[in-house]
Amino acid sequence: MKKATKAAALVLTVVMMAASLTACGKSAEPGEVKDTTAAAQNENANAAGEQGEADAENAAPAAGGTLTFGTNAEFPPFEYVTSSGVIDQYDGIDMAIAKNIAEANGMTAKVENMEFESLLIALQNGQIDAAIAGMTVTEDRIEEADFSTPYYTATQVMIVKEDSDVASAADLADKKICVIQGYTGEICVKDMGYPYEAFKKGTDAIMELINGKCDVVVLDSATAQKYVSDNEGLKIVEDAAAFESEEYAIAVKKGNTELLDKINTVIDTMLADGTVAELGAQYIEAISAE
Repeated sequence: MKKATKAAALVLTVVMMAASLTACGKSAEPGEVKDTTAAAQNENANAAGEQGEADAENAAPAAGGTLTFGTNAEFPPFEYVTSSGVIDQYDGIDMAIAKNIAEANGMTAKVENMEFESLLIALQNGQIDAAIAGMTVTEDRIEEADFSTPYYTATQVMIVKEDSDVASAADLADKKICVIQGYTGEICVKDMGYPYEAFKKGTDAIMELINGKCDVVVLDSATAQKYVSDNEGLKIVEDAAAFESEEYAIAVKKGNTELLDKINTVIDTMLADGTVAELGAQYIEAISAE
């Protein structure tokens, strides 16, 4: 029995070696097999390392650390610069929400102010952890980032001089239109097929209107109210048929589900207990009274 067993084992060994050689497609020396195994191990180790790096990049900041929000502080009442804001010199509805999110997770909120169109780029390269800037959720932006639960519903309106004959979006056909670069107003006007001039700051677009260099500024409703209250001789024209409602949300880097879950937990609570509504009323009233 022992001889038969040894013979069977020998046959099995030969068969396995032959199969191994056939799979490789050439004769293999023992050293070559060992090198191939090492290469495979290195490849697996590299893949594991890359996965670890990806996981680290998508990890949420830990409690006790800093949560960095990117914004464009040219959009009152959501974000603007003031002498004493809720986060350093930055104030507004979004800034108050950002501070709540950070504190609820045991972190300190920090703000990086930049041009609106740079926000998603900054998010992708890790310069910021999240972007909160009255950012409307669109199909194009969903391809670039993951978005939180929406926390505010808005619409686009037209700001014109009080003696303007603009009564609806159809009247824009022969008007000089100003928008803010990257804002939803620019997207809407572009979709309508009208030519326009884009500015990086809302204040610059409004000054064009005041100085008679354009006929209309298309902008989000809450911010439009602020500019109209600050500047005599202006009014808001609405057209619900032309401008659909839109939702603001917070953007995080794609795949960063850990941070997104933390943000959503706080937003859901703030929506349920009325905090977001209170902040909206508080800031809209405050800027209207200035």
